[in-house]
Amino acid sequence: MTQIMPMNAQQANAYLNWQYPEPYTFYNFPPSISRSELLNEILNGNSDYFSVLDKQDRLFGIYEYQFHNGIMEIGLGIRPEDTGKGYGEQFVKQCIAFGQQHYHYFSKITLEVASFNQRAIHLYQKMGFKKTSERDAHPFGIPTTFISMTLNNPT
Repeated sequence: MTQIMPMNAQQANAYLNWQYPEPYTFYNFPPSISRSELLNEILNGNSDYFSVLDKQDRLFGIYEYQFHNGIMEIGLGIRPEDTGKGYGEQFVKQCIAFGQQHYHYFSKITLEVASFNQRAIHLYQKMGFKKTSERDAHPFGIPTTFISMTLNNPT
């Protein structure tokens, strides 16, 4: 991971084409959803999306930042071929550090994770995130439970 930059349309398209294997296919964008709507949401929506590029300037991951009631919420993802390879902790730490620097924000941080994603939940817990709540939702028509987690003292 060598560079973080605001996501552009080319990078957003690469992100939308990522295809995760089972049991993570939930994170694949369904072909039935309009690509132009998804692109518009990424590039012009309520979240700030950033591309994390590798040494070959290829999209390695994404960082997403939103603020709810003054609290920073992060979202993140690593390209499918690099998940499960031990990059997670460094990637999350970099996401937090970049958000703190970019937004001059040094208070608690929240995130949501699908309840089936035990690999991510374990990592977040190891890093000090605590479960605060659960909610049921139907993104892209798929019933899913999301766990909200908070990191109270990010360093």
